[in-house]
Amino acid sequence: MIARAAFLKGIAGATTIATGGLDLWDPLSPQIRVLVATDARGETPQVYADGTFGFAGKRWRGAPSTVGTSDGKFALVTTIDVDQYLQGVVPLESPPSWPAAALEAQAILARTFALGRRSLSRPYDVQANDSDQRWGGVDAEHPASTAAVRATRGRTLAYGGGPASAFYSSCCGGHTADSGSAWGGVAFPYLRGVADPYCNPAPDYRWTRSTGLDRVLAAFGARTGGTLVGTALGEPDPSGRPRTVSLLGTAEATIPVAEFRRALGSDLVRSSWLRAVRIDATQAAPRLVIEGAGRGHGVGLCQWGARFFASSGGSAAAILAFYFPGTSVTNG
Repeated sequence: MIARAAFLKGIAGATTIATGGLDLWDPLSPQIRVLVATDARGETPQVYADGTFGFAGKRWRGAPSTVGTSDGKFALVTTIDVDQYLQGVVPLESPPSWPAAALEAQAILARTFALGRRSLSRPYDVQANDSDQRWGGVDAEHPASTAAVRATRGRTLAYGGGPASAFYSSCCGGHTADSGSAWGGVAFPYLRGVADPYCNPAPDYRWTRSTGLDRVLAAFGARTGGTLVGTALGEPDPSGRPRTVSLLGTAEATIPVAEFRRALGSDLVRSSWLRAVRIDATQAAPRLVIEGAGRGHGVGLCQWGARFFASSGGSAAAILAFYFPGTSVTNG
């Protein structure tokens, strides 16, 4: 572990601390600050002549700086042109082998999301992980994805004269989710969910997973009396997704689907669209079987749907208009 002075020396002159000298509201120079590491005390970024830097075994773009955190650590933040950032985001969100229109739609949404996260209330705008958008740095970049970013430079999704809220997930299972049902609150008109005929060929369009009852009881046993003998799905929301799951033991626990998924893990509960939850007592050790549709929260763009929509000849603008009705793409 190196001292703070040694760490700062390694990046001296690159940027100023915290804001990186960034005017967050300059439309002619759209830059963002990306949180690369929450604790960077053990390594000094190696700044290279080509404008990139090395850290944690990867090469990154932008100008690195340190930010002190409330727990006494020093986070690593890089200030970067939003399109350079997108070059390492788009190929991790949509495979570069997908049609150009799907990649362009992804680039527009990723740009909209990143710029919408800019804020002076914290020392960074987005994190380089699934908390915001995955960013893999230089090593993740691909020519096809970079071409999509460049082809859409400056373009974002807009609604009612202002920026739209951009959300996307892997597969909606045939109907995107209503944001109000998924997360609470009032849904924007363009996030109320639409029937999707395009994602049927997706790998997770329909899925089945199972687990031992011990995993379920570890999460919810205190609320079911330590036993599990039955299950039931609650009333569906407008997209067909059940709002709750009931687990029956010596007591009954009614659990919001989002909590059920969070507690058991997205590896098991792959989406919020549960079609069946049942106990399989035919096994020597009974198991909970979960059948569902899609993968992810289902709000906004269905990435697999966009892939097949693009294959049928749809443009990026048409894809976004379909999944976000009433929005428009700015001219950049």
